[in-house]
Amino acid sequence: MGLINKYCTDIRIQPSQTDFENKLGYYETFRLFMDLANTHAEKLGVGQLKLMSENLFWLTVKTRVRFFRRPKMGDLVECQTWPVRPGSLRTDRCYRLKDQDGVLAEGRTEWAVMDLARGRLANVSSIFPEDLVFNEEPFSIIDFPRVMPADDTYTIKGEYKVTSTDIDMGQHMNNTAYVRALTGMFSVQELKDMDIKEITVVFKTSAHEGDVLSMALRRNGNTIDCGLYFRDGKPSLLAQIIV
Repeated sequence: MGLINKYCTDIRIQPSQTDFENKLGYYETFRLFMDLANTHAEKLGVGQLKLMSENLFWLTVKTRVRFFRRPKMGDLVECQTWPVRPGSLRTDRCYRLKDQDGVLAEGRTEWAVMDLARGRLANVSSIFPEDLVFNEEPFSIIDFPRVMPADDTYTIKGEYKVTSTDIDMGQHMNNTAYVRALTGMFSVQELKDMDIKEITVVFKTSAHEGDVLSMALRRNGNTIDCGLYFRDGKPSLLAQIIV
């Protein structure tokens, strides 16, 4: 029997993970999923540090997270994650948070691996162990919505300057820092009224320390299309929020 690829662990929601409603925050959920992915990747022998020793680097292409219920501080939560059978250049990873009453949140991320020496994408299918048995269980998120760049129907919500605390080991803005910047553009009251059900983020161009990003958005019913843009209008991040 090959290596079973589903990683499960229990955690208790900590004060640093909760927001103004004493619930697991939206940004913190993305951060939790990223940490789970790295932990499991290390167990599979394909973690970030291991790949970097081979001049390879995991790239997050896009992430979609669906919120059913958000746990509160002190709640015991079961965390699950597993990679989906990869294509040649892209691979997906699924995430699930559960408690005794059922599913709390689910997420899906599309990844690629950059060959730093060659400056191009590496073959992902050859990254995973040969004896890995891919989990084929049904999952609520099977694809990603198409998110388009802003046009003249969008309005500017605000600006965000990338700081040193946003920068990760790749020397650019960390994936989860974009979500923090994006959701931080909304006030506490706006976030309460929105009661976000889903967030999709599509990473386009890396931002670096000192960059100033403008948030443009357009709301149509329960869908908010938005993004973070450089001063020249080029998108750094595209996003869709379902409320």
